[in-house]
Amino acid sequence: MANNAISAGRLLIFGGLFFALFFTFPLHAQEEAPGDDRGGPGNRQGGNGPGEGDRQGDRPPRNSNDDLENAQENLQALITQRELIAASSQALDLPSINDVKAQLGKQLFFAKNLGGEQSVACASCHHPMLGGGDNLSLSVGVDAVNELAQSSHNLLGLGRFNSNTVNNLPSVARNAPTIFNLGFNDRGLFWDSRVETRRNGVIVTPDSPTNEQGRRLNDPNLPENTTLAAAQARFPLTSPEEMRGGFFPDSDNQTLRAALTARFNNSDNDFPSSWPSTFTQAFGSDEVTFDKIAEAIGEYERSMIFIDNPWQEYLDGNDDALTAEQKVGAILFFGGQREGGVGCSGCHRGPTFSSNRHQLVAYPQFGPGKGNDNGSTTNNDYGRENISNNAEDRFHFRTPTLLNIAVTAPYGHAGAYQTLEEVISHYNDPEAAINRLFSAQDGIAFTDDDAPFCQLPQIQGLMQKNNQHCQNLYPNAYANSMAVVEHLQQARDEEVEARAPLRARRNLSPEQISHLAAFLNALTDPCVIDRECLNPWIINEIDKDNFPDPLPLVAHDKNDNNL
Repeated sequence: MANNAISAGRLLIFGGLFFALFFTFPLHAQEEAPGDDRGGPGNRQGGNGPGEGDRQGDRPPRNSNDDLENAQENLQALITQRELIAASSQALDLPSINDVKAQLGKQLFFAKNLGGEQSVACASCHHPMLGGGDNLSLSVGVDAVNELAQSSHNLLGLGRFNSNTVNNLPSVARNAPTIFNLGFNDRGLFWDSRVETRRNGVIVTPDSPTNEQGRRLNDPNLPENTTLAAAQARFPLTSPEEMRGGFFPDSDNQTLRAALTARFNNSDNDFPSSWPSTFTQAFGSDEVTFDKIAEAIGEYERSMIFIDNPWQEYLDGNDDALTAEQKVGAILFFGGQREGGVGCSGCHRGPTFSSNRHQLVAYPQFGPGKGNDNGSTTNNDYGRENISNNAEDRFHFRTPTLLNIAVTAPYGHAGAYQTLEEVISHYNDPEAAINRLFSAQDGIAFTDDDAPFCQLPQIQGLMQKNNQHCQNLYPNAYANSMAVVEHLQQARDEEVEARAPLRARRNLSPEQISHLAAFLNALTDPCVIDRECLNPWIINEIDKDNFPDPLPLVAHDKNDNNL
């Protein structure tokens, strides 16, 4: 694969796939209608009642399509029926990594001077060699140390710990989403879509004022024609846990951004740099503003398009691009009950295999949370409700992309599942899956010291570093997770209002889970595991001499290998 951005041909093919996916796939569950924060009341959706769920619960989908010999024929029939063809469509206007603004954005993305205490950069949680994330369940954020408690700001991924918390626990409440293919998302970013585009094109953010009804209005700080990626880039550096630290603790976001901008425009003698000349190359003027900083970072992120995967190749006519197992998995993924499928594409659709809407699927919850009180603890995370202030959105999180999913583990908003098989099994029975994760018996968690939760690589590292038992690290994890499951069941029983709860469905067999996971792995572009292919998006050791200031983030892993 070429080391530059996506070609126009690749965009045309992908645009055709988007059209087919978006307009032809039936939903396996009703999706959230636009709610109060997107313009008008949404349709309330209770899940299936216990009767229907009980009838379906123990049976695999009808026509399980485990016939490997007929997989090619069956999948081709489904593609024809759904019109899933690699057809030309309108090309998306996405930048090349070689564009001057994207090049500036790359440097800014790796600039630790954007971190309030100069200990982190954007790349600290979103490095290309870590799947566009950080390979951790929960991000560490500022003031990182290694396993020897030594300051180690450039250490990314496993072995990175927080120096400011008890037992070095991460202080960021959620898993870092991948930035790969972010340019295809024009709807909402972050797990709760707190930065999102309304149907009228207005972008609302945490800086947005609200009207008398509590509805968020246009963010007045955004310049005209701001992309969603550029709008999102304005906020991680405002978070004390993620990038800000204790810098300007009492200032508003705009004052903070102005203070950070002073590090790039030579107005502060403590921060001499060549950034102004770099901005001249990108913008035709040496004036450095935060709006330009955010725009450049957004262009860098939008250039990271990685969609040349086996599934695309198969749609383009190469029947051998998928294995027989992956073809069976594709039938399960796209097919409805008549085709022997489970309709995963109802929520995972469109150009990034995501509706970018918010669903209640009861993924496990652990970590510092968002301060939400579930009745016994205040470290839960209500997800979208924290943004919409609508109880119907409680525990709803944005549907993530499935593109390049083979490199974006751990999975879920708290990174509680390490494997795709665990994720798929969760949809069979969320309560049973959470009991398995925490080795719970009769409502008591951690009856087995080898609980899958304790095997999460980040949890293993925390246990070893501090000589702690697994259950002592997050004593509320099981209770918080079961609170989410209980809420889902109440939604299914129509005891509480929920916008888009997961519906009960027929269970997949272990073999079908394996086939579905095999197909999901076929959504990964080989470029994202190839260091040479990713090189144009990474600041390397050899780039330090030409970096505009003395503090680039040149990342390494816990074994001191360069990323």
